[in-house]
Formats: sequence, structure tokens, C-alpha cells
Amino acid sequence: MDRRRFLALTGAAGLATVDFARPALAASYPFATGGVPDELKSKMGELAPYGITAVAFTPSGGWVIVTQDGRYFARGVPDACFAELEKMVKAGGKVHCVAFPPEGGDRWVITGDKGMSARGLPEECHQRISDSYAAGRQVVDVAFPPAGGNRWAVADTQTFFVRGIDDECYQMMRNLTQAGRKVTRVAFPKTGGWAVVAQDQFYARAVDDACFKQMSSLDAGGWQLHHLAFSPSGGWSLGSRGKAPALPADRVRQVENAVGGATIWQRMSAWKTPGVAVAVVVGNKIAWSTGYGWLEAGSGAAAHPETAFQAASVSKAVASVGVLRLMQTLKQPLTGDIRPYLGWTLPRRSCVSSTAVPTIDRLLTHRGGVIGRGSTSPSGACSGFDAGGGGFAGYGPDATVPTLLQVMNGEGNSPKIELTTAPGAEFHYSGAGFVLLQRMVEQKSGLTLAQYMDKEVFAPLGMKNSSYALSPGFELAAGHTATGAVIPGKRNRYPESAAAGLYTNVLDLSRLVCYLNKAWTASGDIAGPLTKASVRTLLTPGPEPTMGRGFFVAGSGTQSFSYTHDGSNYGFKSVVKGYPQLGAGYAILANGNNMSLVNEIAAAIRSVYGWA
Repeated sequence: MDRRRFLALTGAAGLATVDFARPALAASYPFATGGVPDELKSKMGELAPYGITAVAFTPSGGWVIVTQDGRYFARGVPDACFAELEKMVKAGGKVHCVAFPPEGGDRWVITGDKGMSARGLPEECHQRISDSYAAGRQVVDVAFPPAGGNRWAVADTQTFFVRGIDDECYQMMRNLTQAGRKVTRVAFPKTGGWAVVAQDQFYARAVDDACFKQMSSLDAGGWQLHHLAFSPSGGWSLGSRGKAPALPADRVRQVENAVGGATIWQRMSAWKTPGVAVAVVVGNKIAWSTGYGWLEAGSGAAAHPETAFQAASVSKAVASVGVLRLMQTLKQPLTGDIRPYLGWTLPRRSCVSSTAVPTIDRLLTHRGGVIGRGSTSPSGACSGFDAGGGGFAGYGPDATVPTLLQVMNGEGNSPKIELTTAPGAEFHYSGAGFVLLQRMVEQKSGLTLAQYMDKEVFAPLGMKNSSYALSPGFELAAGHTATGAVIPGKRNRYPESAAAGLYTNVLDLSRLVCYLNKAWTASGDIAGPLTKASVRTLLTPGPEPTMGRGFFVAGSGTQSFSYTHDGSNYGFKSVVKGYPQLGAGYAILANGNNMSLVNEIAAAIRSVYGWA
């Protein structure tokens, strides 16, 4: 990926090439320029010792420079802008930003510690700036992409707002602010590209090479990048008015730089995975969430934590919450026979006893005697199965999607569902078992699984971007092959929804983790779909020692006790994990076809946080 990213200190090499101002006062601050008017360069040399807060260029080639102590100089800016700047400074205000929309003319904005003044801005941008001040937040930067129109970025002392900017630029702005940093500058070269500055770090795309080198050199000397501007002729200006602040450790960047011995972008490239979303839970709250890359290879839509991916077999773990919710409502035990709830006769092979009982509990733990796809040959056998079965292939864009009953009868692209071993005797990972659980939920609730889960699980937990529908209406990532190509139809369809058909995002999965963690450790019932007793059942080893119900568990009885599930559909990979005693967890969703990347990211998270 051709992303140029700057984080770590690289030493002082290169500072000698920066166009520094000669120290006119006791303290002087570094700056650099390229391709700007000589007069501006000279004025920066004069004013740099006083701490430059803003440099801005008009679309017609004018410019303005302002210092933190109220010195300023301008050439070729609109008269009204210059008059307002003079007025604000003489009133004792400190100017944070001056910016000019690309349409030119008498259009401008000045923001400072005592308010703002503007003319000719897009109405929504003007309102957003006003709203920040009305809320007691000063606006520190306003920037306009060269395309003009209602496109802008506004950063205030607490947060930022954007409209119509490059989606990857927004992605990076969002990512940088997840670790306690604040966006302080955004800049757009006229030829395209962008740069985002957040106190002690920045991201840039397609900026001038010399500019990027000087940005890196400044930070290598421990300076914070305080101003950055691009001229309409391709020039640039940047500088500092002080050292970078001492900020808390950036766990997000630590994780990004510890994925498989490289950065997350390098490993995404190696594994041909266009997009990834990550969220981490600490203290039973979402500590941070990030997106990397693209919803679809070759598109301009970036992956965000809000983006829904196919969760693949994580569907089983989430559906298990719904199953326990149903049995809790019906006041029926998990140890009951599932067959009376199916409205359908479950076949059995001749070697399975007629007295065999496939209980709900056994099906939730893959010991129900129902063997998955790929493990049913020879058709009459009751032992010696292929160990790799359990999943579903899904249905591409040209295939007719069967009903759930047709799937159960073997009329789709998978064998019929039947008892093939004695229930309880053996562990065989089985998506088919979860098809039976899905059928039970639908028969007893009178709703589709999608409708039931929306009503009984997702709505109570605030999981607004999760669905078991075949084609949900919210933003969806496209799946990709192992070579990075978009799969036909972008996403296969899975009528076997409980086994493989969940769409969700990392924020919703993390909300589920927070809920389960809190419910596990609470002294009594908490608000949500399950009682404390049901949550304990969900996450306590049952018929299968390595599993609760739907979740795999490890470390029971210890501080590092965890529950987890991963997933692998065609073009998608996923994992979710929670640590109830630690109040922690994470969710990772990827739109590539290699599980190794997801495992590497998960390992990086555990390493950075010290989770066993």
C-alpha cells in the first residue's frame, strides 16, 4: 500500500536541510518551505521566533501568516479578511486558523480563542464552526479540499467534523483520535492527496516528497508540527512553535506496529486483504476502534469500525445467545430433546440407536451427533469421518438460495442433516447442528432468525448494525479471494444463518463482549437478553470441556478466563474474544480469505495488553 506514515523518532539526521529561521529572540522555532513566494519565506524567517500559528494561501496566490503573540502579515488576501484579522488581533485574540475555500473571491474564515469570523463558506461548514463555539469548544483548524463545494474538515479542541473529503483521510483522522490524540491540522494539496496532524504524529497521502521529508525531520528533533499549508501552485509551508507534548502511550499505534513482526498495512498487503476493522474492550468499554484499507479492492470507500462484514462462524456464538434467550423465555431446559421443536423428522443412520437423544445442549457444543458438511461420506458410515467438515459453502450471485427446510433435506449444496453418531459420544464441529437450532428458534418464535435476533438480542444490546438477513440494508464490505480479487457477487449468501450468515461490525461485537463480561461478574441479573444464570450457562464448560454453549472457553476459574469464536466464510475472516474477569476483549473482522492476518492482529492485541 502506497501509504506514507510517520510515527517513530528517526534521529536528527536531515534537520540541517530544513530552512530554519535565524534566532532573532531567545527562542526560535523551526520551519520549512518549498515553492512559495520569496517574500513569504522571508517573513516566515522574521516571524518564526515568535511562534507561527497559521499560514494560509488564497486560491489566487495570496497568503497570510500569523504568530501566537498577534503578529501578522498578508499579501493578496481579501480586504474584508485582512480587516477582520486586524480586528481580532487588536482585541487581544489569539488566531488559530485562517483558511480560504477553493472557489476564491471574498471567501474566508478566521478562528481563534475568542470566536470566529467568516464569509462565503458552505452553509453547513459555517454552522458546524458556530456550533463548536456555542458548545464552548474553540476551532483550531478548518481545511477545504481543492474540489470545492460542500467539502471541508473542521477540528476543534475536542473533536472533528468532515464533509465530502477523501474517505481514507477520514479513516486516518478517526484512527488517530482513538488513542487520546486530537486532530490539530488537516491540509489538502491542490493536486490531490491529504495530510492529517494529531499532536505527536501524522498520516499523509500523495504530498510533495520534500514536504514529507521535512515533516519527518521536524518530529525527529522532537518538534510538534503546528502549521501545514499547501499553495495553489504546488508550494508548501510547515513549522513548529514548540516541542511535542508528553502524551500517554498510544496503544493503537503499538498494536498497528506489532502485527506479524511488521505493520498492519504490510501484513494486509502480504495476505492480500483489502480491509480490516478492529475494536478493543478495556474496563468493559470500547477503548478504541479502527479501520484499515478498503471495503472493496479498487474502490474509494474505506473500511471503518461501523462497516458490517460477514462474521462467518462467529454467527454460531452470537446465535447461541438467542437460543438461550428462547429457552429462558420458554422456561425449558437445554437438556431437552430438540426434535419436538423442529416440526420436521430428523433422520438417523441405521447404526444410531432409536433411543438416541440429540439435546439442545449437545447441539450447542457440537456433540449432538449431527456431522457437518464434508464429514458424511460414506453415506451409511457412523465412524471414520473426515475431521474437516462443519461448514457451508454459501450461494453465489447466480445460484438459487434454498429455504432452510430445503437445506435440512439436502436440496441445497450440502448433504441432508441427520444423526450420524450417537449424541454426546463425540465432538464434531457442526454447522448443521446450528441449522437445527435455527429451525427451533423460528418454529417456536414464529419469526425468522433475523427477526427474532433483532427483537430479542440486538435491540436490547444496541447492536444496530448486526443482522442475520441475507442482504442487510447497511454498508457492507465485499469479500475477496486469496489473491485479493473481489469474489463473484461480492458476498455469498447463507440461508444457514445461525451457522454462517451473521453480518455485524466490530463495535456491535464489542458491545456483546461488554455485556457478557458484565453479566458474568455481576452479583445479579443486569439489563439484557439473558439472566445471570443463563450467561453462566453460556460460558461454562458443558458436554464438551472446551466449550460453553456456542463459545469456546479457556482458563475457567482463573483471572485469564476467556471465551472466543472465530469464523471463515469465502472472502471473510473474523474473531471475537472476551475476558470477563479482566473486563476486556476484542473483535476483528477482515474481508480477505486468509485467517493468518486475523490471528496476527489478535496476537498483537494480546501482546500489547498483556492478556494471556
